[in-house]
Amino acid sequence: MVTELEAEVARLRSLVERRDATLAALAEVARLLSIHLDPRTQMPQMLAVLGEAVQVSRAYIFVNVAPESDHAVISQVAEWVAPGIAPQIGNPELQNLPFAEAGYGRWELLLKQNQVVYGKVADFPAAEQELLVAQDILAVVVAPIFVGPRWWGLMGFDHCTMAHRWDEVEVEALRSAAVMFGAALYRRETEEHVLAAQRDALRELSTPLIPITDDVVIMPLIGTIDSGRAQLVMETLLDGVAERQARLVILDITGVPLVDSQVAQALIRAAQAVKLLGARVMLTGIQPQIAQTLVHLGVALSGIQTQSSLQAGIAAALRG
Repeated sequence: MVTELEAEVARLRSLVERRDATLAALAEVARLLSIHLDPRTQMPQMLAVLGEAVQVSRAYIFVNVAPESDHAVISQVAEWVAPGIAPQIGNPELQNLPFAEAGYGRWELLLKQNQVVYGKVADFPAAEQELLVAQDILAVVVAPIFVGPRWWGLMGFDHCTMAHRWDEVEVEALRSAAVMFGAALYRRETEEHVLAAQRDALRELSTPLIPITDDVVIMPLIGTIDSGRAQLVMETLLDGVAERQARLVILDITGVPLVDSQVAQALIRAAQAVKLLGARVMLTGIQPQIAQTLVHLGVALSGIQTQSSLQAGIAAALRG
């Protein structure tokens, strides 16, 4: 017969083992989030690592799909379930769920205050139990996910086979997982903003549009033109012609070291697109070797006026 002392020792031993497993899981989550650019792609694997470590029935992530609203509307976006547990990722009741209206105003308030909701479902207010009982949840931990100062969503863990008594260290470890995920999302958002700013700056530097009269603009092209930059040239060109109501665009390629068939076709497409807007393109700065390349490639620059230099092109444009 197991004595009360032996039962307590066994419980403590099990608790220590779960804590060790949870700490190892947190280390693995940190590794996953550090080696992938987009942490959202790691949600299923991250939940599996955590769910198996803490031996829960389900692990899941909800996102607040109405972040600008005063009241949250949440949708489940990822889930892991233990063998034999019914998944809820396809449950329509868990999509676009008005949190407060569904009876979880207390949860929303606590989560927005960066607090964790946890306990046995039987101990929760009656209004909170209905949806949880329908999913066979007996005990739950829900931790907030913050992206910077913004409450982004929540990470939850369910017990469906027993009314588990959550240990505080266990709860804090799961909160830590939500914090790490939120930090990774914030890092990703910051990187995306920086990259977007860099792309905008590069766009302005690599494809400048310079007005010389009310209806004549110059686009000097310098350096190698690949497919991505050719697309930037096209977009900047068309936007500039439309905005300035230009009648003539001078494309100067004096600083382009190589013109191959791809670049030549890009220039032709740009001229055709500009023509649709009621303007025309003049090409200047064609070096002798580039002229030979165009002839060798059989590229016909029909419809594109050419001048040997930018200076000659500007003079011709000003003559009308």
